[in-house]
Amino acid sequence: MPFTEDIEDELGEESPPDRLATAPTLLRAPIARGLSAALAADQRVDPKGGMYKAGIIYGAAVITRGEALGHDMWIDKTFLTEVALAIATAEPGTKSRFTHPSLSGDGLGKALGRFRDASLDDDVVRADLHMYQSAHKTPDGDLAGYIMDRANEDPASFGVSIAFDGDRDAESAFMADHKDKGGRFVSPDPDNEHNFPHARLALLAAADVVDDPAANPDGLFHRGDRLVFDGEAMLAYVLGLSSKAPAAMFGMHPDRLRGFVARFLTRNGLHVGRATGPDAVWSGKELRRLLRGRLE
Repeated sequence: MPFTEDIEDELGEESPPDRLATAPTLLRAPIARGLSAALAADQRVDPKGGMYKAGIIYGAAVITRGEALGHDMWIDKTFLTEVALAIATAEPGTKSRFTHPSLSGDGLGKALGRFRDASLDDDVVRADLHMYQSAHKTPDGDLAGYIMDRANEDPASFGVSIAFDGDRDAESAFMADHKDKGGRFVSPDPDNEHNFPHARLALLAAADVVDDPAANPDGLFHRGDRLVFDGEAMLAYVLGLSSKAPAAMFGMHPDRLRGFVARFLTRNGLHVGRATGPDAVWSGKELRRLLRGRLE
């Protein structure tokens, strides 16, 4: 079906097709906050420790069970286990950056270090963040020192959000196994009140130190990151990658902008689709097979 017909269904009386409800390829999990309560205050941060001798934060919360914000996906215990396994088997570790990369930057100048030694602590995946030496002298200053100071002073505000790609085959199979008599998916997790699809991991790209723009737009991180975050949400909706309409930006209503883009694509014979071929990421099955081989 052409993209414009999908848009017309979305804005008209017909229900939107499943493809319009699909989240962007690289998802961002809910922000996990805090450090391990099992550690004494003077054991949470070692400014000279870690694999790079540039500092380490112990027991940081990486991901928590719950909704993957803005993507209508549910993070369950199975997904937590997959994330912990991915971090535990990654060499030299899972990369971490000072906020997620944005439309205006790739995150290179904001590299912090690597997460290693993951464990599952009830409903939270925890891991240790090993700081790079270079993270003390970035274009934005001493990011490593700033983050370690923040973790010491206010550990409850220390936030991490993973960037990941979902295993759509595994997610579809799980939904098929949990449908009611009417063919609708019903989550086995009672906390998943909206019956969001359960996420499954294909690729763990990063675990980034972030703040919550919606809760604290002028807080710990750069003001410009809020604009980029909102812009990405708008683009995801306009291009049919998300069914959740964001707030208006610069006086533009998301539905009006979506209609304008649809008409532009039609006039120019263009359509929006996902990349396929040799550059596509591994499936979750392939990743788990690889991880099992490395653990044996």
